[in-house]
Amino acid sequence: MNRKKRRTAERGERADLRERLCRRLDLPPDCLPGVGLVELRGQNSMTVKGCGKILTYTPELIRIGLKKGVLCVRGRRLCCTSYYVGAVGVDGWICGVSFEEE
Repeated sequence: MNRKKRRTAERGERADLRERLCRRLDLPPDCLPGVGLVELRGQNSMTVKGCGKILTYTPELIRIGLKKGVLCVRGRRLCCTSYYVGAVGVDGWICGVSFEEE
């Protein structure tokens, strides 16, 4: 049993089907349908593809709904520069990006 599997088994967690498929077939995770893609360019710009609606929108926090959870973007002077067919563009000073489970 390799170290990654052992650590997962010790915590009682199990990887979901998409994660296991990507690992086994050596595929990038964004090639499967229904998976969001977060692209961060420096600390000033990011694009999120495969998202739902914008849940919270302030200059310090933007929360974006994903298929399984919420993406939180924290920073200063944040603004959504585009929202088109499940893709959101965010500009401003990005201090942190995190995921929340619903």
